[in-house]
This record gives sequence, structure tokens and C-alpha cells, in this order.
Amino acid sequence: MKIGIDLGGSHIAIGLVDENGKIIEKVEKNIKLNDNLISEIEPFIIENIMQFKLLKPIEMIGIAIPGTVSNNKIVKAVNLGINDYNLASRLKEILNIDVKLKNDAKCAALAEKKYGELNQYQDSIFLSIGTGVGGAVIFNGKLLEARNVPGFEFSHIVIQKNGTLCNCGKRGCFETYASMKRLKEKISKEFNLNTIEGEKIKKFILQNENNPTLKYIINNYIQDLAIGISNIINIFEPEAICLGGSFAYFEDIFIEPLKKALIEGDLLFNKRCDIIIKLAKFKNDAGIIGATLI
Repeated sequence: MKIGIDLGGSHIAIGLVDENGKIIEKVEKNIKLNDNLISEIEPFIIENIMQFKLLKPIEMIGIAIPGTVSNNKIVKAVNLGINDYNLASRLKEILNIDVKLKNDAKCAALAEKKYGELNQYQDSIFLSIGTGVGGAVIFNGKLLEARNVPGFEFSHIVIQKNGTLCNCGKRGCFETYASMKRLKEKISKEFNLNTIEGEKIKKFILQNENNPTLKYIINNYIQDLAIGISNIINIFEPEAICLGGSFAYFEDIFIEPLKKALIEGDLLFNKRCDIIIKLAKFKNDAGIIGATLI
């Protein structure tokens, strides 16, 4: 058995995964960004893995990280405020189990390629749209990665000169316009909802779909999302695109308008009659499953 850990921008999930990619047991915890985040993460991981070890022998631990990983260390995870953190070494020393790290979108892409919606495609793109925007490229059936760092940081493509300030320090990054968290925050602030909980925001959207201000916010979001995705399509010409993260729970609201913006808008160099957009089969569990495939 293997353990997959998805360390997200707002939660951490730990799963016991069998040889077929099925999650047998799972524990989750919401986290808040603060200076003591590491001291909150480590005990939670250690405590729960010790419990899992009582159930089954553990072969390895894979951790999906929302940021840059190099030499099995976290170089930076801007949405967590973490830099130069050797999490794998610290956990291995305590648990005496091999620990491997990889960018979370890359992990999710591996899960969707092996077991999910990208299984039948040789060339595809995976985008995890949640707190930020993570990306991965499958080319000729294999995950593309740069030599020193994972690369393919689609989240930090600049789509607006001198635009919104990103957590990375640049302005106008794709994820500042395409992040589901930022969209939910914008809707909550505009309509005094006092929540960014996904189900509540989705319910509000469905109940107020004719509100002109809400329509304007959502239309701008779709247009910005289409610009970023069209840039990726123009470079890689994928057979299919798989979208995960919390975006996957808003399928009935966003997918058709997004397809329309991509096909009918003047964005694609090579025009298409249709675009295959899949929603991640494993939704928020993709990172857990993919972490065991590192």
C-alpha cells in the first residue's frame, strides 16, 4: 500500500491507496495560512500516517505540492508562503518510509492519465483550478518536465500587462484571473455573502443567474480563463484538456460558456470546430492518487 498526500492552499488530505489507485482510507483537514503553517502540517501528517501503518504496511509516501519542487525539496510554494522546505527528509527521518514530492498538478495529471479522463489521449493538458492554477502537459503519453524544476507554470503566464498583483510578486498572472478562490472572493465581496464556501457560492450563482452584475463578473472570468487556456492550446495543440480543482464542481455553470469563448472567440491560431474538455474524474482526490505514482 502507498500513502498519497495532497497539500493544498486551503486543506490537506491524506489517503491510503491500493495498487489499483483506489483510496481505501482518507483523512482531511482545513488549513489557514499563517507563520505556524509548517508546525501545523507536520504533526497532522505524522499522526495519521502512524495510524495508517497500523492498518497496512506502507511502501512509500508521495506528496503533491502546490509549487516548485527540485531534488525532492520544496523550492517555493507561493500560495502557502513556504520556501526552501525539506519536508521529505524530515518525514523520512521520523517515519522511516521513503517520501517523494512532486508538483500537485503534475500528480493529478498522472492520476487522470493512468486511471481517469485522460487515459485514452496521448497529448493532453491538465489544469487544476482552485486556490491557484496548476498545470501539466502529457505529450506522447508521458508527463513533460524540465530538467531542474518541473516547469510548465501556466499559472504565471502574464495575460494582463500591469494587472492584478499575484502572490508570486508579478502582476497580471493567469491565476490571479482564473483562480476559483479569487472568483469566489469577488462574488462574496460584491454581494456581501460573507462566505467563499463552494456550495454556497454555486447556489447563489444558480439562484441569481440573471443578475446583471453577477453576469458581468462571470463573463469576465470566462473570458480571462479562455485567454489563458487558448495560449496553452496554441503552444501544445492537445487532443483534450482536463480541468480539476474546485472548478470541477462548477461544470454546469462554466464549461459551455468556456467552450464557446474558445471556439467562437478570436483566440486560437488553429481554429477548431470542437474542443474536448473533460472534468477530472477524481476531482479533489486526483492529487492523492497521483502522488502515489511519482
